[in-house]
Formats: sequence, structure tokens, C-alpha cells
Amino acid sequence: MDDNHEILVGVAELKTGKAPQIIKTNLGSCVAVCFYANQTQVGGMIHFMMAKVPEDTDRTNIKKAKYADTGIVELLHELKINYGLNVTDLTAKIFGGAKVLKEVTHNIGYDNEVAARNILKEHNIPLLAAKTGGEKGYKIEFNLVTGKVKCQIFGEEIKEY
Repeated sequence: MDDNHEILVGVAELKTGKAPQIIKTNLGSCVAVCFYANQTQVGGMIHFMMAKVPEDTDRTNIKKAKYADTGIVELLHELKINYGLNVTDLTAKIFGGAKVLKEVTHNIGYDNEVAARNILKEHNIPLLAAKTGGEKGYKIEFNLVTGKVKCQIFGEEIKEY
């Protein structure tokens, strides 16, 4: 395989690609949203940390992909600019949002999942699959040939969505 066959998405990053590429990430309380256009075998993934930009934040220098409210819209924009895709071309799958830090009382993962679902609803993008929550991290691989996502919760078997 050539070096650009696999695309790694880090924390607070978003990336796009085209078949035969595979987009991968590891998640805890963060959530990944995977967008896919079946007709063109193009997709994108965002790995965001928080549901929304805090009210008192200067938005000029923020890392958009850190937040659902700015990052998901940015990923949709990149898919449009790079591949000419509109929201009507896309379906979505979401993963992650685990409550991995037992000592933190606020469930950031749940907030992230709710934010992702609400943004998809606002844009009328069908959510085809979701594997979220729990207390363990996730490893996911998004295959841009098939649109399927292999998801492994740490310590468990791999499942395909």
C-alpha cells in the first residue's frame, strides 16, 4: 500500500478522502462523524472534542475541528469545495462519546453525541449508524470503497457499521 492509502485523523482534526482510502481514528469522550457519498465513494471524518465553542471565546483563532458546532460545518464545506458534494449527497455515521474519565461528573461524551445528532438533523443528513457511549475507548476505520466503518471498543471484538 502506498503511504496515502490510510488517512489518520487526530484529536480536533478533520480530513477528507476518496476510495480506495481508509480514514482512521481512536476515540474516548470525543466523537467522530463520518460522512459518505456513495455515488462518488468520497468521504470525510471529523474527530471533535467538545459540543460547542464556549460563549466567551474569540472565534477568529479557534481550531474549528475541536468543536461540533464549528467543525461539522467546516467538514461539510471541505467536502463541497474539494469534491463538489452537497448535504443531499451525504449520509452519516457517528462513533465515540464514551465516559472514559470516571472522576469527571459531567458527561462530555454524551453532550458531544447530542450535538452531532442535532447538527445532522439541522442539515437533513441521514444518520445510518451510531455506536456511542460506554466507558471504553474506540478504534474506527472508515472504508471509502464501501462506506462501512469497522469499530472496535477496546477489549471487544470488531463490528462493522
